[in-house]
Amino acid sequence: MTALVKLYPAAYRREFGDEISDAYREATRGAGTPARVRESADVLGHALRMRLGLGSGRRSGRLLAALAPFALIAVAASALSWTGVMRNALIVAGLGGVGPGFLALVAAYVVTVFGVFLALAGRWSAGSWTVLVGLAALLAASTVRLGVGGVGISALSTGPMLLLALVAVACPPDVRPVPRIRTRAGAAAVVAWTAVMVGAVLMVPLSYPLTQLRFVVPVAAGLLLAGRHAFARLRTGPAVLLAGLPFVYFGVIPGTLLPLGMAVLLVLLLVTAVVVSVRRRRDVRDPLVGG
Repeated sequence: MTALVKLYPAAYRREFGDEISDAYREATRGAGTPARVRESADVLGHALRMRLGLGSGRRSGRLLAALAPFALIAVAASALSWTGVMRNALIVAGLGGVGPGFLALVAAYVVTVFGVFLALAGRWSAGSWTVLVGLAALLAASTVRLGVGGVGISALSTGPMLLLALVAVACPPDVRPVPRIRTRAGAAAVVAWTAVMVGAVLMVPLSYPLTQLRFVVPVAAGLLLAGRHAFARLRTGPAVLLAGLPFVYFGVIPGTLLPLGMAVLLVLLLVTAVVVSVRRRRDVRDPLVGG
């Protein structure tokens, strides 16, 4: 625990270090390994937010909270799209034609997808850290398989995904997205549905343009789980753009969406950003409007 406390800024550590240590010991007394890992992850995330000035009382912290669910949904769409691409390569080469490094890449993408939907199902801390671990494993497996020279190529997809995962991990706990699912049975149902979705991607052959479903289905499912509350937190045009641009980027890499679909997505994003900006300016001029 001493090592975790040292991650906090010096001034904060001097004032609250003992309190943090006592709270950690109380929370983990008699607890098993999973509980200890969860508490350690929470302390690590809090220290990271304090270092970066991303508390819920700051505008940057509230912006992270607004972007977090969309960041994870974009990661899931990208991971599932890449899983489909690798599925095609696996079918062509056969199990005997690919090495363990290739299978490790597929496994890392699958773990990432499960982490996203676990977070959206109300297990935010466990899910977001699972996403981060999955992407770290993906980067490591890519480095082993492609060599140091191939890291740059892998970074085109993995780098932005890692950045989005960090947005989710760094989201302040007291302003995390409000889950629509609040029961264990509901979370289990989401995990089961995710397994079906991933299994369909790995087993069902799709020809273009139906391959776009590998991107569209996780996006639609993720937005459904996020609910209206997630959209309501995007109160400015820049926030809308920051939430939407990852979907455009991952539609291009690995090229999942047709050019027409990309154009429609980009136009909708720009129009939505303009509408939100106009409404915000109108509400600032007249606080009684809409309220």
